[in-house]
Amino acid sequence: MNSVENGKECEAVLAATNPLLGRGVFVFLKLPESWKLLKTSMSPECNALGREIVGDGFRWITSGFIHAILVDEQKNQAYPLFLDVKEIFDNEKALEIIRRRFDKLASEGERIEMEKIHINGHEAHCVTWISQKKMFLKRKKVILANLEYATYCDATKRLILFRISSSHIENFMEDKEKMLSILSSLTCHF
Repeated sequence: MNSVENGKECEAVLAATNPLLGRGVFVFLKLPESWKLLKTSMSPECNALGREIVGDGFRWITSGFIHAILVDEQKNQAYPLFLDVKEIFDNEKALEIIRRRFDKLASEGERIEMEKIHINGHEAHCVTWISQKKMFLKRKKVILANLEYATYCDATKRLILFRISSSHIENFMEDKEKMLSILSSLTCHF
């Protein structure tokens, strides 16, 4: 995860290295001035890379996942972010996976909002919902605000799924539009 400052925005890259396949990139994101993307202790997983070398000599990750932390330094608030990428060669199949996933999410929690956004030439689906989760070694359930964002990149044949969750529901809802603008800035192909 590197970042390059550019005026008031900063470009962050979600990347991983596979000992056999080399270095690959999941996506690039633009972060507002007071936001950062940090590594977690969980190692990213890079299972497959695309064939073409693009940009500065990297390849797109076509199968894998990464955990990161999206931080609003101004509010001193952190949001766990999970990104999962799958290689899918059929646009209709990708849209069906997204539809089934969002239908399942709607049945698991209290859906607040569902919307479609256009990013980088693709239609992205976004759902916000409230759920309950039993935390490890705790008896009480925790109420979580969740944002799931999914898009299919037909240029790289990848299904891209983001999830951001937080138990700080009020802060999460205040920052939701900012998080959506960050996710909407994603670059998944050149």
